[in-house]
Amino acid sequence: MSRFLLPVDARVSVSGQLDPSDMKDLADAGFTAVVNNRPDGEAFFGQPKTADLRAAAEAAGLKFLDLPFAGPRATPDQVRAFADLLAAGDGRIVAFCKSGMRSALLWGAASMANGRPLEEVLQGARSAGQELGGVAELMTGLAQAARS
Repeated sequence: MSRFLLPVDARVSVSGQLDPSDMKDLADAGFTAVVNNRPDGEAFFGQPKTADLRAAAEAAGLKFLDLPFAGPRATPDQVRAFADLLAAGDGRIVAFCKSGMRSALLWGAASMANGRPLEEVLQGARSAGQELGGVAELMTGLAQAARS
């Protein structure tokens, strides 16, 4: 596979942009779900369309969850959807955006919505090279809103 996968915990990794050609390799590596956090058209070139990513993921037998957002502006509904995927506990997950930061933020908020402590989330993100300390309050608020 051509991308770096950065584990934030035992089941979830974050990544920069994935390509349709990565999907079979992800399935072969034991992943069962892909979460897209990057809106279509964010880059002028080099960014595959979500429809192509979904088709390749599904053809490889992967579940594909499309939860795109810009900047740190995830919604409680997106957090809830990711939290539900985490709670299902059925395999390894890779979430991607441009750099992995948005994906780490959404994973963090979803993990907290499922009861994981903030410090554990921050440590998991740090182990993947993502510093979420500056958005801890935002993640906490999203997690609380997602549980409502």
